[in-house]
Amino acid sequence: MATTETFRPVNQTLSEIFSWVCLYKVPNYQRQYSWWLDQLDALWNDLYEAYHNKSEDNDCYFLWSIVTVKDKNWYQELIDGQQRLTTLMILMNVLVKDFPDINKENESIESADADKLNSFIMFDKKRNRLKLQTDPKYDSVFNELIISKETFANEEKPTKKDLKIDDPQYKFTNTAIFFYEKLKELPKEEIWEFINYIFYNTNIIKIECTSQSFAIKLFQVLNDRWLDLSPADIVKSYIIWRYWDDDLWKNIFSNNRKEIEDLAREYDFKIDEFIVYYEYYKLRSNPKKQVVDELRQIIENENDISDLVHEMKKFNNSLRKVCENTSSAVLSLKYIPRKAYIWTALTTMYCVWYDNIDELIKLIRRYYYIAFISWNTLNWIKQTSFSLINLIYEKKPIEEIEELLEKNILSRNMYKKMYEALDWDVYWEKFLKPLLVSLEYDNREEIDTAFYKLDTSLHMDHILPRAYAKNNWWNHIPKDNYDVEEALNSLWNMALLQNIKNEEALNCWFEEKKRIYLWKDNQWNNKSWVTSFEFSRKLLEETTRDLDKITERKGYLMEAIEKMLRVNRDMCDKRLDNDKWVIAKPKEFNEFQFHELTKDVPEKITNLFDKLCQYMNVLNIKWNHVVRYTTKNYIGFKAEGWSQMFLSVWFTWKWLNCYCMHWEYNDPSNKLQEKKSYDWANDMYIAINNDSDLEYAKKIIEQSYEKSIE
Repeated sequence: MATTETFRPVNQTLSEIFSWVCLYKVPNYQRQYSWWLDQLDALWNDLYEAYHNKSEDNDCYFLWSIVTVKDKNWYQELIDGQQRLTTLMILMNVLVKDFPDINKENESIESADADKLNSFIMFDKKRNRLKLQTDPKYDSVFNELIISKETFANEEKPTKKDLKIDDPQYKFTNTAIFFYEKLKELPKEEIWEFINYIFYNTNIIKIECTSQSFAIKLFQVLNDRWLDLSPADIVKSYIIWRYWDDDLWKNIFSNNRKEIEDLAREYDFKIDEFIVYYEYYKLRSNPKKQVVDELRQIIENENDISDLVHEMKKFNNSLRKVCENTSSAVLSLKYIPRKAYIWTALTTMYCVWYDNIDELIKLIRRYYYIAFISWNTLNWIKQTSFSLINLIYEKKPIEEIEELLEKNILSRNMYKKMYEALDWDVYWEKFLKPLLVSLEYDNREEIDTAFYKLDTSLHMDHILPRAYAKNNWWNHIPKDNYDVEEALNSLWNMALLQNIKNEEALNCWFEEKKRIYLWKDNQWNNKSWVTSFEFSRKLLEETTRDLDKITERKGYLMEAIEKMLRVNRDMCDKRLDNDKWVIAKPKEFNEFQFHELTKDVPEKITNLFDKLCQYMNVLNIKWNHVVRYTTKNYIGFKAEGWSQMFLSVWFTWKWLNCYCMHWEYNDPSNKLQEKKSYDWANDMYIAINNDSDLEYAKKIIEQSYEKSIE
């Protein structure tokens, strides 16, 4: 083996790891300290269990391995293991600060008293044995919060919100408090024995490498399954390995990575999300492998890795432009699920400086909101999303992008599904709050750029209360009326409230509700502590407590939604001009009921049904309502203008069964079978399982249609 790729594994106890002339440094390119409660609990429980179960044959615990390489100043750079060593360093500081009498009377050589622990923390009482990232901020924060701390007894525990911030200072404090509380639970004598076990019976395989290149290679091999490593860590190791002998570019990459971390911290996203966005930007097609494997191949195929590092910096700068964009369309897009596609598309737009950015953003919002409202799944939008990213990257004309998105909308019949969703019960729909907040963004003053998080401060209230029948203020509303019950969870009975308890407006009389909606106090003065939704106020100012006035809001809301998304109900009848397969369902179809009807049916059967629907359009047929029986469901067809159905379609796991009225049919292959159904005394049905069956069935269905007209 070449000398540049040699290593020496040494089995050492923790006391040996922190003894002698051992000074450790966490390089800049390493991720900052990130351990949470799960990792701390696992470490503590494993150590404590091993201590309790120790025996003559099993008196030690193995704490995995660390990988180091000496730098020019004789520091040992931690290529792998910095999270564990940082955690142990915090534990030692808690012990010497808050348990100074530990092992004070223990004369054993293998005894971790305060003096010895201090020697583990400081080398020669002058230098920290562990130096965090060479960025001064990380090391100085660690010194301030851990090394220089006199006690951890009165430390305030960070909140969950603090710990979610990508900043190590909260993790440092949280770890110190964790160990302080755990040690306080143990009897004094047990603390002594347990700590001695940790430092003299816990072993680590220290792998000392002679070159950083080999150390990083070894790190990748040891973590082949990527246990406890994020995609960002793995990608970082691949890039650093390409730079192993170039300190200048290692520093450039480290600085770029820090800029990415700063952006993630500022706008509350994870570094791993950035890695996925960048992967989509590079591929511009559906990934065939895991993100780390795709990016490893990209990195390995890059002739000049410096170009990739520059490109990542440019991508990060473009992502910052997206994050800083306060237009109503961009703010609206922050609520959409599957945001990796959206954020990649928007970032790509700035990377290539697309010519018509404002119009493109509105197009992107239009497409993803229509898809969001119309219950579309990931598979229905994934390929279109990658095609969108690619068209933006190639700076194709806005008309070409619009055509791409429109084709996907039509092929999935999204317009019709969207209107059905908006006309249906919306109270529990995921799109409700994002949609109403987006209307607020679109209808407020341009100088107002506030972003509303969908957190507990944002509520949906029913204008007509759900418990209206129990309240005398609403006794003018008919009880147990179908129209009233249908209106309760409808879009036009929803009011958006913020910084106010939903219960305050729950069942009170209408004028009181209106005061609350308009953000007035008891004297009808403006509430200074409450954020006002201007668009909601405009709608509510004209609303009275009468049901017809409440339902009039539907027109206002639908007009605003249609303006924002550039849609109208006539689009429900739009069809693709080409001959490609299309799900083009006729009128009066209820998508929600259809979903319930087919939720357990294989895709093969629903695809056959889609093709049958396309054929029905040729016959100018419209849907009948879906009839629900105890255990069976079907979809009925009738001729335009006629009340009598000529066909009902039943879904099974293997077949699409088409029932026709009992007539004499031209059936040369004798595929029609006779069977009694719920609708007719006896009828004929044909079972469809493939395209060939469907083509044959079309001839039978057309005969049934013609006989029905006759």
